[in-house]
Amino acid sequence: MTNKVKLACRQPKVIMIYENEDDILGAASIIADQVEEYRTVMLNSEIGEKIQIIKPSVLLFALSNVQRSIELYTKLITDQHLDYPHYGILLCKNRESGVAFRCCIKGLFDNYFVYQPLYEKFRLKMIVHNGLLISQSAEKYKGLNEEQFEFIGEELTALIDSGGECKQSLLNSISKCKQQIKETEASLVEESKRTKVSSKELIEKINKTHIEPLLAELENNIKIGLDGMLQQLLAKQLGLKDLEHRAMELSSIKAADPQVILDALSPEASLCEEAVDMTNNANEIKRILVVEDNQIYRDMLVRVLAKEAYQVDEAADGLSALKKIRSNQYSLILMDLFMPNLDGINTTKQIKTINGGEDIPVIALTGNKNKELIKKWAEQGLQGYILKPSSKQEILEAVSRTAI
Repeated sequence: MTNKVKLACRQPKVIMIYENEDDILGAASIIADQVEEYRTVMLNSEIGEKIQIIKPSVLLFALSNVQRSIELYTKLITDQHLDYPHYGILLCKNRESGVAFRCCIKGLFDNYFVYQPLYEKFRLKMIVHNGLLISQSAEKYKGLNEEQFEFIGEELTALIDSGGECKQSLLNSISKCKQQIKETEASLVEESKRTKVSSKELIEKINKTHIEPLLAELENNIKIGLDGMLQQLLAKQLGLKDLEHRAMELSSIKAADPQVILDALSPEASLCEEAVDMTNNANEIKRILVVEDNQIYRDMLVRVLAKEAYQVDEAADGLSALKKIRSNQYSLILMDLFMPNLDGINTTKQIKTINGGEDIPVIALTGNKNKELIKKWAEQGLQGYILKPSSKQEILEAVSRTAI
């Protein structure tokens, strides 16, 4: 069942203005998971009055093209419907990203995000998060919680937290120094007026009694924070070297029994489980062809599958894919629907012809929700689909469900 965009909140902090509901479903659901006080608003003649009443802190413009979003935003400002501090985000198609970038450089919008196709869901969360923090006090927005993130290892999580705390401590120290210097300068200027001290003597006194001690304190704070981070990085590096050393030992063992390989590894349960997966996959490495014209998404798919010990080839369109299929044996093909030269449906039609009458399982890669198109593709032997944007878990589950 198709998810509907969120419409319930009456006084939202974040609103998305749109024209076509199907265009925004992915982006709208991501923001709805992050912000409770959120609402989507369809463009109509009363949009200016609605905004003036609601006064949202963050506005996302997701109209049919960038020009229409620019025109609407400019009109809202000109008509004084947006006469208060706010954060404007332009949502655009990939082909319009250059124009969107210029809009932000010129100061019209505060940020932009490519939502067609939608790949970087966490970047969208970050943009909205920053917009809320910038446009209003932090107390009014609770921010992101850990449940909204994909699993990150404990060591990396600790390193990220430590790095963030170190940076924040540095910024706080700098801010404190600036404030103290400003207050000191003001008091000493007043004192110099009363005592008629020369400018040179005043500068020397400020340097000796205030600036130099503050800089020394700042330097010490930075050193303490960096030392802590370096210790964590060193520990992480040593751990990685140890793991690499054990992997080299593993590769030199020529034994069919997985237990022999497990004995060469650390007895830690998590590492043992990974070793079992590696050896099972190593017994019969599956060869997969990824056919996708978007290089960013294609590279992501290749990395995810390669880490699971699959042998992965790639192609940027249907014609290139058919050339590879003629000269290689593939267990599975992941294929985009819309591609230059030859699309997914017609490529799938040709596969059986060039493969001696045998089908190769095909999993569709698509962000398109047109049921007729998917049905038409399924008639050509489609085995499954991965809906864009997709997580690592969704990709691997779709692959594992397909018998290869």
